[in-house]
Amino acid sequence: MGLLAAVIAGLLAGSVAAPAAAQDAAPLDYVALGDSYTSGIGASPSVTVSPLYPAELQPCYQSSPGYADVLDTQDHVQLTANAACAGWTAAMVPLQVQVASAAGVLNAETDLVTITAGGNDVGFGNLLGACMLRPLEVCAAEVKAAEAVAQTVVLPALTTAYAAIRAQAPNAKIVALGYPHLFSPEVGANGYITNEAAKVFNKGTDTLNKAIKDAAKKSPGTVYVSVTDEFEGHGVGLPGSWFFFDPADPFSGMSFHPNATGYALGYADAIIREAKIPALSN
Repeated sequence: MGLLAAVIAGLLAGSVAAPAAAQDAAPLDYVALGDSYTSGIGASPSVTVSPLYPAELQPCYQSSPGYADVLDTQDHVQLTANAACAGWTAAMVPLQVQVASAAGVLNAETDLVTITAGGNDVGFGNLLGACMLRPLEVCAAEVKAAEAVAQTVVLPALTTAYAAIRAQAPNAKIVALGYPHLFSPEVGANGYITNEAAKVFNKGTDTLNKAIKDAAKKSPGTVYVSVTDEFEGHGVGLPGSWFFFDPADPFSGMSFHPNATGYALGYADAIIREAKIPALSN
């Protein structure tokens, strides 16, 4: 009887533990938001329009495999929706939240939200033109003006955006991602921008990243993840660059975005290592 009782007890314990084990194995419900660095532009020549948005809104351009797609390949992650759109600003993220919530993909069941936003607010494209094509003093003046925008416009807009995400996804961890240095002057000149101008541009990126980090600090449940170390030495125009860049059309919509390698080894790896999400660490 003692042995039989032990066997029965073991079976009962197993039946009780099974649902808990199954629950532990459930993948993270993941939603991606933000701009082209989350929508995957640069990962491949193929660009699609997200069906998530109503036709009356401006098209939401995406490509793959961006970092969100790479995270989706992890055993413990399920990408429920990528609502990020190329060209959208930090101030437009609450609209993405509204659309994703109305579609039923961003809610109390959401476990993880990642976001890149702010680059369009400071005018990355215009800054690139100023620093690559015009005298250094023009580059410096334009970057200085953009740094002011980062502090006065981007920081409060992101604080509002993170609050909007939290309101619809109260149980999610929000990962606010910074931008990489587009240029690697420490490696050497690349022929498209002087080392002095590259340093000025990268400094402007650091200021924007600080605004993103400061907004994350103000927002409960939000963590900032930097990617500058990951992209170091892989700047635009260098052998083995982690960015898409077309010398024949340098200011095309795809240029100056991570390529598939950059999204995988730069962004996705940084999230896995630094966001401190147990399911991603397994």
